[in-house]
Formats: sequence, structure tokens, C-alpha cells
Amino acid sequence: MLIAQGKIIYFNDASKSCDYFESIGYKCPEMSNPADYFMTLMSAENPNEGEIEVGKVPMSEDEILKEYTKKISYMSDKY
Repeated sequence: MLIAQGKIIYFNDASKSCDYFESIGYKCPEMSNPADYFMTLMSAENPNEGEIEVGKVPMSEDEILKEYTKKISYMSDKY
């Protein structure tokens, strides 16, 4: 079972998790550990960390939380 912000976003066999998340738009990168990928999905870290372009303003903490909440709501609604 995967829970984020108190919402169930996945509850099924672990062997089916990669296929499920891919079906809702979150494909686990090849050669990566699915558990690590899912933990990243469920974290409220800056989604652009390490990928900030020159001249682009980094996201504020409020923007990060807003995007995170939106992502978790989407996953919960899909489930």
C-alpha cells in the first residue's frame, strides 16, 4: 500500500505497481529501483532540483507544496 498526504494512491500486488503507475502517467525509469522511484513520487521535494535552467527562477516552497498536493490528488483520484 502506498499512502501520501493521508490518501491511498496504490493498494495492490507489488508486482503490478510499475504497470499501474505507468498507466496513469508515471513510468518507472529503466534500470532504477521501483521502490526508490515511488518514494520520490510521494515526496514533496522540488521536482526540478538538479535540473534548474540558467535564468530560470527555482520554485518556491509554496509552489512545490502546491504541485505536490496536485500530483497526490491526481494519483488518489485515479486510484
